[in-house]
Amino acid sequence: MNRNLLSIIALAGLFFITGCEEENNYDELMAEEERYFQLYMDANYPDVDSTESGLYYISYVEGEGASPNDSDYVLINYLAYTIPDEQVVDTYDEEWARDYNIYNSEVLYGPYKYKHGSEMMGLKEGLSMMKEGGVARLIFKSDLGFGAEGVGKIGKFESLMYDVQLLEVIDSPAAREQEMIDAYLAEHPSAYPIKNEDGLKVYHIPEEAGDSVFVKAGNTIEVFYTGMLLDGRVFDSNEGSSAGLKVTVGEGDVIEGWDLGLTYFRYGGKGKLLIPHELAYGEDGSKASGTNKTSIPPFEALLFDIEVTKTVYDIKED
Repeated sequence: MNRNLLSIIALAGLFFITGCEEENNYDELMAEEERYFQLYMDANYPDVDSTESGLYYISYVEGEGASPNDSDYVLINYLAYTIPDEQVVDTYDEEWARDYNIYNSEVLYGPYKYKHGSEMMGLKEGLSMMKEGGVARLIFKSDLGFGAEGVGKIGKFESLMYDVQLLEVIDSPAAREQEMIDAYLAEHPSAYPIKNEDGLKVYHIPEEAGDSVFVKAGNTIEVFYTGMLLDGRVFDSNEGSSAGLKVTVGEGDVIEGWDLGLTYFRYGGKGKLLIPHELAYGEDGSKASGTNKTSIPPFEALLFDIEVTKTVYDIKED
């Protein structure tokens, strides 16, 4: 028999054996998860029935508002545990994240805003059963969670339990954002609107005038800043650093709202920039690097405290 043909047959046999082993291992892991899950439910929730999909839903506070649909955004608090060991593996509560060694400095902690329907099936189904203001416990196996892949601290074939508080159902996140912008501007009548070519506005709130020279597009400047949401949560800051952030204005080094607004600062000047989502991180927001967790929420106006130092850098022509 041809040596190459023997090699092909041997290789095909190896793939067959490996495939069988993987399939057997998959079945074994599924069976093991099912066994431990059922033992946990029998011991802790023997009288709770599941939905057709396999979700166990336990309501603690019914709530009185709307239930979310797939066109809505939601604002929630939650704690996620693995079953059966009840280890906390995911949350947007900073204190719990620190206590359970899952804190990430790039993550924005506090109420979590996202588009309902984009989450895993167990959480999606459970939230759809809740009303605004409600609190519930959701328990489900990995087929309604992260399956054979897992994510972050959640392993393969990991059953999960979520304690969820549905704070708000948001039918129009853009309208909600505009309401928050309008409320802020009503308290800061000195805010000056700056329009881009499409008519989108950034608002400059001056605090210290600085030198007589304005920053211009093409200038490289040094900036100290603190960025926050309009609810006061800080998501980034370089205050207290030995050196500021170097920015070449108008070159796309930073979000468009900065490129537009920084030209209304003088060297040595201080003030604020209020930037809508269209000129910041858009309808999708931003994720912490290497994770699926939020650093900037979707449809979020941002407020920056800004100081442009007196340092002037030479611009070198190519």
